[in-house]
Amino acid sequence: MKHIRKLLAVMMAAMLLAPAALAVAADEADPTQLRFNADGTFKIMLFADPQDDQDLEETTVAIMCEALDKYQPDLVIYLGDNAVADAEFQPDAIKAVTKPVVDRGIPYSIVFGNHDEEHNISKEDMLAIYQSLGNCLTYDAAPQITGCGNRNHPIYSSDGSKVLFNLWMIDSNMYNTDPGVGGYDYVHPDQIEWYKETAAALAEQNGGEVVPAMDFQHIIIPEIFDKLYMELPFSLGEASENRNGKHYTALPVFTRLTGYWLEKPCPPDVYDGQLDAWLEVGDVIAEFNGHDHVNSFMTNIRGVDVTNVPTVGCNSYFKDINRGAGLITLHADDVKNYDYEQIRMYDLALADGSDIPNVEGGKIKPYYGLVKFLDTIVIKLFFNVFAFFQKVLP
Repeated sequence: MKHIRKLLAVMMAAMLLAPAALAVAADEADPTQLRFNADGTFKIMLFADPQDDQDLEETTVAIMCEALDKYQPDLVIYLGDNAVADAEFQPDAIKAVTKPVVDRGIPYSIVFGNHDEEHNISKEDMLAIYQSLGNCLTYDAAPQITGCGNRNHPIYSSDGSKVLFNLWMIDSNMYNTDPGVGGYDYVHPDQIEWYKETAAALAEQNGGEVVPAMDFQHIIIPEIFDKLYMELPFSLGEASENRNGKHYTALPVFTRLTGYWLEKPCPPDVYDGQLDAWLEVGDVIAEFNGHDHVNSFMTNIRGVDVTNVPTVGCNSYFKDINRGAGLITLHADDVKNYDYEQIRMYDLALADGSDIPNVEGGKIKPYYGLVKFLDTIVIKLFFNVFAFFQKVLP
């Protein structure tokens, strides 16, 4: 029975990839097909945790609009906890959070977070709302597996003749229902198996070559604690972090990250095998997540870049020093050598003509200038001093 399910999954993956291949063979422009630009670039803007209802905060809207207009991305990805309204208002909330992108005709994709489905509406129903609004590339590629909206987006060369890169959109789910474990949920074995089979089908279509890829999901991978923290031989109670049967220091080793760690990461409390699967397949070079609103750090875990994108929303908790969006720039001539930039709210607000200081919830421009000063001087000095002492002390 397992072999039959596996065969069906492979056939389904091949069927999902077949329409794009046929479109290429026919040399017809598919409006849903992502392609590198003629200059060899492809830009992806990341919006993490808008986490708002139908009355979307005006500052959030202004950040989105001004970031989109300034950087002109080719694709936008919402990293979960996108719209959190009661069921009757959820269509209006989804419409509000996607309006800046839809109005500009930019294709977008979404993953779900742990809060999206908490308001008596299913992910499947929410996905149908997104799809009804236009420009949404997300669909549920494998409805039989855990989660909703698991799929991938191949990015073709500018002439559409070859797949150069791939984007994995994975539902990291909500909460672990095992009362003996609890905490946040994880990427389940059937999702990982689907990923492996779909990656194999994509490689076969690509002449046997593994297609380099990035992964996008809401919740960070559990190995983050092994990377950032020092493991202790025993628990120190509340003075240590205790998870996965291990004990860690309360603070991370700041030399192991770049950017801002302002709260402990909130991964699942079990090792799910997702990272191992990436390394086995050999395609994923980077992972991007939201979830931890005030973190905006980058690190590398066993060869995979891991980036926590800060929140774009101001309806939930955030820090103005971090608040903003993420921007990935891919290069067709060297797809593994990508650029990542954090778009900060204060930079947008300080630009000539910005509406951020003028809308409801905005602050005067000198405030944003002060935040920028703190970011560039005080906070960075703190982290550099802290990193120095970690290097010199035993």
